[in-house]
This record gives sequence, structure tokens and C-alpha cells, in this order.
Amino acid sequence: MKFFATLLSLALVLSGTAEAHSHVNRHYRRVGPSATFSKPSAPTTTAAPPPKPTSTGTTIKRGVSYNQAQLTENFSGSKVSWAYNWASAPGGELPKDLEFIPMLWGGGDNSNWVNDATAAIASGSTHLLGMNEPDLGAQSNLSPAAAAALWKQFMEPFAGKAKLCSPAITNGAAPMGEAWLDDFLSACDGCTIDCIAFHIYDSATNVAYFKNYITDIGTKYGKPTWMTEFGASGSTQDQQTFLNEMLPFLDNLTTVERYAYFMAGQDILVDNSGNLLPLGQTYNTAS
Repeated sequence: MKFFATLLSLALVLSGTAEAHSHVNRHYRRVGPSATFSKPSAPTTTAAPPPKPTSTGTTIKRGVSYNQAQLTENFSGSKVSWAYNWASAPGGELPKDLEFIPMLWGGGDNSNWVNDATAAIASGSTHLLGMNEPDLGAQSNLSPAAAAALWKQFMEPFAGKAKLCSPAITNGAAPMGEAWLDDFLSACDGCTIDCIAFHIYDSATNVAYFKNYITDIGTKYGKPTWMTEFGASGSTQDQQTFLNEMLPFLDNLTTVERYAYFMAGQDILVDNSGNLLPLGQTYNTAS
């Protein structure tokens, strides 16, 4: 995939409304080609197992990313089926219809990972997510070789117990993005990679770029894809138009297995009380 976003388009993304929202919890906004978070702090108490979803084998692709579990309470299981929070435990109670998907965020303290992932799988989690934007210095910031070593230590033992999704790359130019992922796949010889995770951010008016990039990722790697973050900058109307076009596209693109718009929080999909904002209403109901 040829990444053609210029510095100008990156500036558009970072100057969009999503970047204007206040910082929350343990995470922070950072400058770069996509808008994501730093590693959550280790919990001080043992988290309760996530609730078991009422059904498995869902065909509903749509999910939500969050920092505060209570902000997911108004998302319907009829359109939204899963959730994650860049961490290994849910950090609170999720709606019963939402499947929690743990993430191995990166290096550092992963002492809770095995217990949390095991508990999540026992409660119905079908997938585990690899590292968050290891190709970006402000995020998990790992070389392909270091990420491969981490994968073999923490992710590979769960092969066959859950589907394992690759580290989530940015849509940055080489050596980031696909170039980083290609090197990781080479370094992680013998690793079980069941699905490819990636992120993409750009202007809400650049729909063709989103569609081409997402399609090309699925074609190139020949595995189900998980778009665990995507977001579009611009006016609320531009973003509404974007979602109204992109959601049916994603639901009908066979290579996309799941996707999550950024995010349930920061006054994007919901307000600070969890009430659905216009974008959240669209995301929660659009066919």
C-alpha cells in the first residue's frame, strides 16, 4: 500500500475536532499520523472477569474503544458487539452484549497479562490484540525484533485458545506502518498471526483514501483485518457524512472482520456521562 498522506493532510487530522477534546484518565493525545493513547497504568486491584457475551461467533463487526467502562453503556448489541480499552482487563462492567477483547499494549510490566487474558477467554473473549502502534515512538515504540520477542513470550502461548491479532500499525510512511509490519512478520518466524490489526486517520472528506487503504491491507496480507482505530477530522457534518458512507462499506467488505471508531469518550461518540452524541447515535444505529 502506498501511503500518500502529506504533512498537510496530517496537519488537517491533528487540527480536527477530535484533537480539540480534553485529555482523559491515564492516556494522552500525541502528535503523529494517528490519534491514540499511551499504555494504561497497571491496576491496583485485581479486575473482575469481563461478562460473558450472550452469543458467540458474532457477525456484527462494529466495536467501541474506551477508557471508562461506564461510557459504553448506551451502545446497542444489535449494532455494536465488542469493546476494548488498550488494556488486558475491562476496568469495569460492560454491557452484557459487548465482548471484551484484551490487548497486550507493549513492553514493560505485563505481570497481569496471563491471568487477565485467561480470564477473558474463559468469559467468552474470542480474540487477543497485539501491541498498540509499536511503529510509533509516542506509543508502544518497539522494533520489529523486540515486538516479535514479546509476541513469542506473551501472545504465542494463547495460540489455539483465542485468535491472535497482529500489532496494530499506524497508517504512517516507511519505516512505520506496513513496512514495520512486514519486518515484524519476518522477525516473528513461526508465530501464529490470525488477523491483521491497523489504524487509519485522515480528513473526513478523503473517503477514497480510507477505502483504498483498508481494501489494500486486506488484499496484501490475505488475513481477516481488525481496524481497531479509525477517525476522521472535519466538521460534525463532514464526520456524519463520512460515517454514513464508511459504515456500510466496512460492513460489506469481506476482509474486514471488526472495526472500532475512535472513541467512546472525549466528546466524540459520547459525552462525559455516556450520552450518545450525534456521531455516537449514527455509529450505534446506522445499517
